[in-house]
Amino acid sequence: MKTNYLLYLAAVLLLACGEQQVKDPDVAAEKPIETSVQLTEEEIDTLRQKCEAYYAGLHVHDSVRIAYLDKVLADRKSKLTENNRRFLTQLKQDFTTSTPKQPRLTIEQALFPVFRIPDQPLGIIGQRIPDMDKPEEFTDLSAEAALLQKWVGPDWANNNGTRLVHYPELLESVYPAGKPQVYLYTTKTTRKSRIKELGFYQSECSDYFHYTFDAQSLQEGDELLFASRLPLDLTYENNPAFDSWYKSNLLPECADCPSSHDQAKTVAKLTGTENLYFMYADAFPDNQELHTPLRALVAQGDDGKWLYLWYSDIDNFGCSCL
Repeated sequence: MKTNYLLYLAAVLLLACGEQQVKDPDVAAEKPIETSVQLTEEEIDTLRQKCEAYYAGLHVHDSVRIAYLDKVLADRKSKLTENNRRFLTQLKQDFTTSTPKQPRLTIEQALFPVFRIPDQPLGIIGQRIPDMDKPEEFTDLSAEAALLQKWVGPDWANNNGTRLVHYPELLESVYPAGKPQVYLYTTKTTRKSRIKELGFYQSECSDYFHYTFDAQSLQEGDELLFASRLPLDLTYENNPAFDSWYKSNLLPECADCPSSHDQAKTVAKLTGTENLYFMYADAFPDNQELHTPLRALVAQGDDGKWLYLWYSDIDNFGCSCL
């Protein structure tokens, strides 16, 4: 599991940075070198084992998630609403049928994140998918990349200095009968909207697919978190005990780049379930204060371990270019 994770991380870094070079090597050379405490071989081995177990818990096989969802759906004592039963069934189907070689558009999945990339408009964000069979190459397997390749051409990832470019008519080829309606979930309520355009964002250290949506249904002060094609029944509440348990599982000494996981907090429980919460870290309205604004659906298992059923973040720190 650890090896696969490292390969995935390396591939993501390659996709994000491409062949970019350090613009000013003299400035880079002047950067002070940080020192760290010297560890013994025994301490290094202990830390390695602890971090391997930590990442194995984060990146479990989809069969583990399917088993958890089967248990929740089969619980006759649960008070799952029909909306939430339909959602969990769809989420299970995503895990059952998903394959990196045949991915679906972000907006075709059970959940998709809403972020404001710094200095850019609010949008639904899709991630590039590296080819794990060829981690040393800049190969993107995402459905968005295939769509842009088909309709825009081989240079679709070159924005010629413009950070965010949208293609107004592109999605009409996918949805000739009309672009899909989506439900937008905020920190307090739900709004309805409709997808408008697909675009591509590119900076020195990160790139994302960017979907716009009709913002007329939004109200001043709305803090958007995620979206879905499905209606969800949420019990909006913060659970300090769940937050404390979540943070107690973090191992910052295993991180190879700054993150905002320690800022994550619960915002809503999926109605009819126990210990299954949506969490987020953000600094609304402009999230530049956080290294990695995030969205997640996290379950606390019977064994006390966490299980990510869904997760997404954006990298404001620039980890990809370190």
